[in-house]
Amino acid sequence: MKNILIVKTSALGDIIHTFPIISYLKSRFPFAQIDWVVEKQGAELVQAHPFVTRTLRVNTKEWRRSPWKYRDEIKKFRHLLRVIDYDCVFDLQGNVKSALVTTQARSACKVGFGWRSVPEWPNVFFTHHRYNPVHGNNIRDDYLAIVQAHFGDAEPYSPPGILLEIPPAHVEQIHSILALPQLQKRNKVMVCPGSAWRNKQMSEASLIRFLDNVKGHLDCSFLFVWGNMEERDTAQRLTKHFHNDSQLIERLPLSTLQNLMNKMDLVIAMDSLPLHLAGTTDTKTFSVFGSSLAAKYKPKGDKHQSYQGTCPYKRTFEKRCPILRTCSTGACIRDLNNNELFSKFLSSLEI
Repeated sequence: MKNILIVKTSALGDIIHTFPIISYLKSRFPFAQIDWVVEKQGAELVQAHPFVTRTLRVNTKEWRRSPWKYRDEIKKFRHLLRVIDYDCVFDLQGNVKSALVTTQARSACKVGFGWRSVPEWPNVFFTHHRYNPVHGNNIRDDYLAIVQAHFGDAEPYSPPGILLEIPPAHVEQIHSILALPQLQKRNKVMVCPGSAWRNKQMSEASLIRFLDNVKGHLDCSFLFVWGNMEERDTAQRLTKHFHNDSQLIERLPLSTLQNLMNKMDLVIAMDSLPLHLAGTTDTKTFSVFGSSLAAKYKPKGDKHQSYQGTCPYKRTFEKRCPILRTCSTGACIRDLNNNELFSKFLSSLEI
């Protein structure tokens, strides 16, 4: 194969879950050009991937709202999409929106989800080959299974760590951060306290108790990162608590943050975008899950360990709790047993 197109438009975490496919395709077809269609919010992340040749941006929300206003932008995208006759198009979004892109791409081979797994059923009418991932696997394997099944490849694949491409000025910025006097302990631990949903986050009090225990066991410095102003306020309070050996940094581009993660000894996070970003590096991670299933979403491999909180209401789920957004307590992660959590952390260090 010479030309391959990936259609995976959003969201940021799901885009990162798809990265192993790029490594797999590059290992199988080292000279292939791999292009990617993505929403503009994720373009910076995809463009920084060293194996992606062209990043084709869409802005479907605005385009649907005012197609006449954006007609020139839509026309330009369609032209760029159809410049190349692709040997294969992989629609890994599986919805109506991605089907509209897939149908416009020039290719006699369009691959996607099967009937049992497709997120939005009309999508199946726009692909030629359809595959259903095995039930119960990690989310990264779900995407990879579609591509491997198309090539008749049943061998397990473990992608290597990658480094996203960043400009020289950002490399210097990382060096400056690592040289800060507050970060000179033997172990550098990045802590990502936030997540997209409150019920995916530890309470601040529990997190402080956990990090106190971590610091009591490891000779470490903490580097706190954040994604929005609420998370920044939390990170500021955490930095103040660990004032002698901690540092709060300003928000970095995701590609730069990923390179900084690669310089850490450990990343501690919830089920969040930073966790999945850290999972693309060679750095160890320890993650805390509650209303989402660690087996489904945590990074793969022994160097990535996690703790799964339990639901006091005895709810079970295969991916995410059905009341993730509405549960009034979030007790599965906000009322953790700190002794049990730290015991799991200590056992993870032995692996």
